[in-house]
Amino acid sequence: MKNYLNKLFYFIVFILGLIGVYLIISYKPFADETNFIVAIIIPFLVIIFYKYFNSIRIAFKVLKALIVGLALFYSFMMIFHRFIYFTEVQNNRKIHAQSAVNFEEDNFQASLKKAKKEHILIFLDIYTGWCGPCLHFSKTVLKDGEVSRVLNSKFINLKYDAEVGEGIEVNKKYNKRAYPSYIYPTLLILDSDGNIKEDIGEKYDTPDIKTMQDLLKKYN
Repeated sequence: MKNYLNKLFYFIVFILGLIGVYLIISYKPFADETNFIVAIIIPFLVIIFYKYFNSIRIAFKVLKALIVGLALFYSFMMIFHRFIYFTEVQNNRKIHAQSAVNFEEDNFQASLKKAKKEHILIFLDIYTGWCGPCLHFSKTVLKDGEVSRVLNSKFINLKYDAEVGEGIEVNKKYNKRAYPSYIYPTLLILDSDGNIKEDIGEKYDTPDIKTMQDLLKKYN
């Protein structure tokens, strides 16, 4: 029975470790990575502690069991917290649906051809699922009636997730800062050849509604 429990314990901690390593490798921009990493390391330290101190007195065994329980509880809680964060990031990847701006569904090259054919500029918005300012910009500025009216009538509008699909290459091309110092959202006005005509983010960081309205007046 004891051997069975030991194997079960090692198996649970091993699974925790695998999940933790996966999350750390897959999603680097966590709000507090230190606590999460510690949460993964502790169970492995507990394994060593548990393995080499089996001959300790009963009182110490109770303490050992308490430490094991606390370590597992801490790990479960931190991983659960990160799972919720992971889920929110995935949901936020669809933030284009939360704006009033009509974003193209064609790929980048097809959108360039369309812009050239219609003699029209391109508004490019590069974001990530974990970027708070990106989400705020889409929920507020891009929902404004005046902003969306000008963008929908005067621009080909493109929005890319910098970590998914074609957005990865678009981000590498237009985000001026080298990884890992990318800045989001990256907001650009491009000509029909794909050249940068105006870097909105460089001038105004993440513009509010009034700033965006004033900026778009010259294109209206």
